[in-house]
Amino acid sequence: MVGEVTESWIHKPARTAGQPALFLRELIGDLPPGARVLDAGCGPGSWDYAARPDISVASFDIKYPPGPPEPSAHVGVFRGDLARLPLRSDLFNLTICHYVLEHVTELEKCCDELVRVTRSDGVLYLSVPRAAAFDDRLYRFAGYFAKYALLKLRKRIEHQQRFDFDGLVRMFGARSFGLVSYARVPAGFSWMNDARTKKLQGPFTDALAALHRNTGIDLAADANFVMVFRRGAKGPPVVRKVTHVCRECGELSVLDPPVPEPRTWTCPYCGKPNPFGRPR
Repeated sequence: MVGEVTESWIHKPARTAGQPALFLRELIGDLPPGARVLDAGCGPGSWDYAARPDISVASFDIKYPPGPPEPSAHVGVFRGDLARLPLRSDLFNLTICHYVLEHVTELEKCCDELVRVTRSDGVLYLSVPRAAAFDDRLYRFAGYFAKYALLKLRKRIEHQQRFDFDGLVRMFGARSFGLVSYARVPAGFSWMNDARTKKLQGPFTDALAALHRNTGIDLAADANFVMVFRRGAKGPPVVRKVTHVCRECGELSVLDPPVPEPRTWTCPYCGKPNPFGRPR
């Protein structure tokens, strides 16, 4: 059965009793019926909207490659600019900004809008790449290469913003949103599922895993931040662990491999194989 895990050392991220939700599946699963969710910069949808038909979803993007989500009775889809949302304040129980802020031009205005539309007792979920990571540098290099070396001079460089952990905490802290929980997430290079790079994805991630196994150099490590903020939250945030990301579906896993270490691991969500380096 696809998605069923037989290896006991492969786990979906788990939280202990009392821990706040951090990952998208947890946040969506914890919502009460009737809750309102904003999927900002949604693309085709940041999660499977059909999983919770009892909540209300507002889903928007400024463009829709490869196409917008399908509207339904509980899903409204519109085209919009994150810096200028046509929405009233204090509206959403959960505001989701899933790998979007790195693409925007007007960062401060976008952050203002994310905070403005989130309810005073609501949650803001944010995921972004870490600017110093190999993954983010590679993505930006690919954009510059396509623009200038391949003479696609009208192409927009997609990663407009660069982030570090302390800067993100300060940016939302200045807007009275405190960090509740976070994880540092390795790269899965699932963005290479794009038809233009899909043929390179397998050999590329296999080579990175082999480099990690043989030399200890881990170019996938510490590539992304996943964070949850609440208005007025204080105190130390809860830190969650993620060790691997599926190159096919982009879902997160925690691996505790046997000895000797295997060469591959199977995603517990999509059932696809992934190359394995050294334990993280």
